Amino acid sequence: MAEFAVHTVRVAKKLEWFGLTILKRHLAHQGAHSRVDDVHDNPRYFSKGVDLVLHDPTNGTRTVDVKVDSYYGSDPKRRIRGLCNPDSGFILLETISQLQYDRKTDADSTGTIPVRSKGDVPGWFFTEEADEVFYYYLALLNDEGELNPIYAEYVKLVSSGQSPVEVENELLHHLKVDRDLLVTFRLNEARTWFKSAPASAFRGFAAAPNPTYLTLSRRAYRDNFISNGPSKSHGSIFTTVVNGLNRWKRNATSSFENNSQV
Repeated sequence: MAEFAVHTVRVAKKLEWFGLTILKRHLAHQGAHSRVDDVHDNPRYFSKGVDLVLHDPTNGTRTVDVKVDSYYGSDPKRRIRGLCNPDSGFILLETISQLQYDRKTDADSTGTIPVRSKGDVPGWFFTEEADEVFYYYLALLNDEGELNPIYAEYVKLVSSGQSPVEVENELLHHLKVDRDLLVTFRLNEARTWFKSAPASAFRGFAAAPNPTYLTLSRRAYRDNFISNGPSKSHGSIFTTVVNGLNRWKRNATSSFENNSQV
């Protein structure tokens, strides 16, 4: 299970931002009258597990939790810490967020070893309140150091209450994407599927060790989760997002030049 060990918080936060930046632009291109609110740093939404709030005339308002997974690399031997890992073939459904290490010495009548003080915590798959999950596989070929300055600028802007839009656009031109894949599913439908799915739909658990607890996720076969389960594959989205950004820049430049000639 070592290959599934959790990234450090710092690296994981970066990968989350990279994925969110791509996804926000992908969603913005879905409709001229749509709006995407990024609330992933808003404490009001932390307990709900909500990263984005989508508003559009067709589907109304929806809340989305974004999961960004680097285990989608094309080369089975290439590993770049926190950014690129060999394709796992799984989608991870977190069932236990915190399985505490500190437990009593004797099992109770059910064979369970009770916790000593702090209780176990169920995983996001059972607890969060988002309408949908956007599970985004993103394998990057950048070295971590390449992206540190851009990430530092992003943190600086957000911390001072300024818009990060320009630095996010800059990020898109620096990302070296090996492969990406967007899979989406409605959380209530996934929970229903989970209860009745056959054992063959899964392959054990992925364990992510932390200093005082263990996080466990059920490993569901990705292809089966898409073809026979509740999710939908949207394929690769990065190239379309970058092309859309380039078109917008060309149009903006052309408009500026035309206005200058008037």
